[in-house]
Amino acid sequence: MTATVLLHRGDRWLLTARSTTVDDAAGQLGLVGGHVEHPGPGPGLLEATARREAAEEVGLDLIDVTLTYLESEHFVTDAGLGQVTVSFLAAAPVDQEPVVADPTELSAVGWWTPEEARADHRCPDWLPALLLRARTRLLRAT
Repeated sequence: MTATVLLHRGDRWLLTARSTTVDDAAGQLGLVGGHVEHPGPGPGLLEATARREAAEEVGLDLIDVTLTYLESEHFVTDAGLGQVTVSFLAAAPVDQEPVVADPTELSAVGWWTPEEARADHRCPDWLPALLLRARTRLLRAT
C-alpha cells in the first residue's frame, strides 16, 4: 500500500521526476509519496506516510498541513505487482520550497499545471487525469 499527497499552489501541482535508476516508473513524472513502512495501531497511518514521504523526498514539513482525502485506486507496478494507493490533497506550505531531498529516488521537482504535465514526454498516461480530478475537487470545495 502507498500514500501520496498532491500538493498545490494555485493551479500548479508539485510533481517529481523519478531517477532513471529506480525500479518503478524510472524517468517518469510522479507524485510525492511512497510505501507504508510500519503499519501499527492507531489512526492516521496513511496521512503519516504521506507526510513522511514529503519530508524524505522533497524536504517539506507537512506536520501542520491539512491533508484531505482525494481517492484510492489499484494499479499494477512496472514489475507486475498489484498495489493500492491512497491520494490526499493539500495546499503546499508557502514558507517552504521543495527540493530534491533524495537524489537516489528523484532527479527533479517542480510545479506543473495538468496541461503542462500532459505535454511533458516523461508524463505517464494516468497522471493528467488524476491532476484534473484533483483540480475539480478543489474547485468544488471553494
